[in-house]
Amino acid sequence: MKEIFRKAVPVLEKLEQAGFEAYFVGGSVRDVILGRDVADIDIATSAFPEEVKQIFTRTFDTGIEHGTVSVLEAGEIYEITTFRTEGTYADFRRPDEVTFIRSLEKDLERRDFTMNAIAMGLDGHFIDPFGGQEDMRKRQIRAVGKPWERFNEDALRMMRGVRFVSQLQFQLEVDTYAAMQQNRALLENIAVERIAVELVKLMKGQAVKEGLKLLAELDMLPFLPGFQEKASAVEALQKWHLEDLQEETVIWFVLVLALEPENITSLLRAWKLPNKLIRDVTKAMDNVEKIEWSDYELFSTGLETVRLIDYGQYVRTGKSQWEALRARFLALPIQSRNDVQASGNDVMAWTSKTGGPWLKELLARLDQAIIEGDIANNQEEIKGWVKHVIN
Repeated sequence: MKEIFRKAVPVLEKLEQAGFEAYFVGGSVRDVILGRDVADIDIATSAFPEEVKQIFTRTFDTGIEHGTVSVLEAGEIYEITTFRTEGTYADFRRPDEVTFIRSLEKDLERRDFTMNAIAMGLDGHFIDPFGGQEDMRKRQIRAVGKPWERFNEDALRMMRGVRFVSQLQFQLEVDTYAAMQQNRALLENIAVERIAVELVKLMKGQAVKEGLKLLAELDMLPFLPGFQEKASAVEALQKWHLEDLQEETVIWFVLVLALEPENITSLLRAWKLPNKLIRDVTKAMDNVEKIEWSDYELFSTGLETVRLIDYGQYVRTGKSQWEALRARFLALPIQSRNDVQASGNDVMAWTSKTGGPWLKELLARLDQAIIEGDIANNQEEIKGWVKHVIN
């Protein structure tokens, strides 16, 4: 048993000693079977939330309306969720009601795909009522029960299915594929932030090109902001170097490069992305075609933006100048305005002038003079240069 599970064993033991069932469930069990790294674990139990709170000393109501209680045990926080069934999904996103139950199999029955509907007990034994292990051996993703019912319950599961194809290099089972194609319009009901999470995970997968191909095949592109009528762009993207995409900013930069939106900011805002990410991607796009860099252009653009731009060159052409550009940047006499031995206040004091557009322009000229070696980065020389320029 992996260490992450061994540390949680006392939690399951306490639940069992109190007369309840308790199991590891979900993605962590799937990843153990597949031999993948396990980042976190989920625990399911027949104990109802109030019963869980009576068993453990330190608890937190993190999602008690859905049966989830967090407990503090041996310095670690674990989320424990009661077995449950779910009512109808009027909005295709959230169940109208949740009913706590004592049956593990009924709880597993409500999950999305068979590979995620497996439980593991303290003895390492797997409980797999829907054939998830066999599906993993076949390297296929199959919905639990009737696939159209699973996707009507939560339409995001269709994006999750495509994401798993990218991450696990599996294929969609025939009926699951057909149900996705038939129910794709339900994605209109899903918050764009939830779709964005799945899209980013898809882009990080080893089979990202197959994932992108599936989005087009299943006709899901019209339900992704900025992807409407971009099937040809998505097809072209599959020919790019998309190996080892891990950083979210890089991923969105690559997508913007491929989609070529009329308004970059509007596209990224439609996905409700953080303002900093939007600024970083937009700044990189302003210089995306640059291949030859002067020292001052490297300085004024900034190392992180240069890296982003160079990555754009790499994914499209397979060529990168990053190591050379990074070495040049680090060899500059200054790497940021903070390195300059004179501030805007110093300049105003030397010139007896108040701030204004002139100051910003002068400081930029000063940076360039230092970068290009016209003056040394020391206060006395800078002071002389400023007085000479002003006069």
